[in-house]
Amino acid sequence: NSDWNFTNKLRLLEAEQKYLNKHHQRAIDLYKASIESARRSGFIHEQGLACEKAGFYYKDKNSVSEKALEYFKQARECYEEWGSRVKVDLVQKEIDDINSKES
Repeated sequence: NSDWNFTNKLRLLEAEQKYLNKHHQRAIDLYKASIESARRSGFIHEQGLACEKAGFYYKDKNSVSEKALEYFKQARECYEEWGSRVKVDLVQKEIDDINSKES
């Protein structure tokens, strides 16, 4: 059984679909499921992507910038571990953007 190889990707796609269709609680649950599945399977870059997408979800909701920051910081850590300086820098810009709006 190769569920470990694709479950996180499927959950992320489902989360994005639910987000676009305004099924917000289900989207949140699926982002979390994607993050956890990627973590368990050792796909650090895909864990980072799921965290980043969850961060954008919360950033778009505006009222929960704390959650957006939390997910963007997790994404940054994943991308740092993965060794992608470009992704670290892009996510850091999102973090800086949120921080500048809160100060």
